[in-house]
Amino acid sequence: MSSARTGREIDKSLRKKGFQRELDGKHIRYFFNERIFIFISHGMMGETLGVPLIAQMARQLHLTKTQFLELIDCTLGEEGYHEILCTNH
Repeated sequence: MSSARTGREIDKSLRKKGFQRELDGKHIRYFFNERIFIFISHGMMGETLGVPLIAQMARQLHLTKTQFLELIDCTLGEEGYHEILCTNH
């Protein structure tokens, strides 16, 4: 399985999982709660995001890269993500 995903894939999946989307100048912010959030540049929406950026986003969401990809690919749902957060904190 490839680790690359497009900005649009990430956007669509995060919003399905309960993340709130906020537009801000050059970035789009996705908030799960007041402490967990990530940013994507508007210019990256149509671009493929590579492994380094995917790994950084995973860390910001307190996930492994594999868990992040599962979140994006919809094999990890909102409840599963919430359980991971509760277990890790």
